[in-house]
Order: sequence, then structure tokens, then C-alpha cells
Amino acid sequence: MFQGIRSFIAELTGRDGGQEFDEHDYRKAAAAVLVHVADSDGAIDPRERARIGALLADRFAMPTGQARRMVAEAERSEAEAVDLYEFIFVLKRAFDENGRLKLVEMMWELAYADGTPLEVEDSIVARIAQMLDVSDSDLDVLRRASAPGLRASGGGDVL
Repeated sequence: MFQGIRSFIAELTGRDGGQEFDEHDYRKAAAAVLVHVADSDGAIDPRERARIGALLADRFAMPTGQARRMVAEAERSEAEAVDLYEFIFVLKRAFDENGRLKLVEMMWELAYADGTPLEVEDSIVARIAQMLDVSDSDLDVLRRASAPGLRASGGGDVL
């Protein structure tokens, strides 16, 4: 009820509390998960931030500026979140199996953006994939398909 009132007032005043994207927006949830992967080593490198924006712009067909704003909001949301379950809940409701596989593929592409993924990145991607009900075999196929050397040579089974 209060959310409806807040939305109504924001609409009347032209203010939205600084958020461009709804908290239940699956794109924002996907961005928050990607931010979590990028931040797994304690800091988000500018290259990682740019890669997240590029992945979002490409996957969700959004303008680059909008993708950058989404990354900034996702960073705030992820920092405020107690855990990933609120994002996973949104993603599982919005994505079918193929959509969840594409998200895991995006996470691997991000993990490989600066070379070989760190062990912590590997672990986090695997944990999120498990939460998204992605099988270990699909996780492995997606990891190999995202590895730069295998991707360039066309190796590996792609889903």
C-alpha cells in the first residue's frame, strides 16, 4: 500500500527517490548479480564495471547510458542487500531455463574479462548458478564456452 502511495507521489512530483529502475526489474537483479561477481575480490575494477555495462546493453538491448545507470543502481542495491536471495527470486520468476543459462554465461564472461577467473569468482559463479537451478554439467559447458582460448577456437559445446 505504501509503495503505491510513494509511487503516486513520485509521479506527481516528478521525483523517484533517485531510482530509475524498479527493485523488481529483472535487469536490475541481473546487474546486481553481475556486480556481486565483479566485487568478489573486494573491489570492482573499472574494466569490470565497463564489461557489466556492455553485457547488460547487449543482452537486454538497452542504450549504453541506461546500462551505465543500471550498473550504478545495481551497485547500490547489491551493497545494501543482506544476501543474493532477493535478486535470485526476481530472476527465477522472470527467466526460463534458457534465460538463466544466458545469465550464467554473462557471469562467466565477466569472470574471464580480466584473464583467468580467481578461485573466489569461480566459487561465486557456481553458487549463483546452483541458486538459479543450473546444473553442474551446464555450468561446466558454459564455463568452457566463455574461456577466451576455447571461445576463439570454437571449442566446447555451446548450449
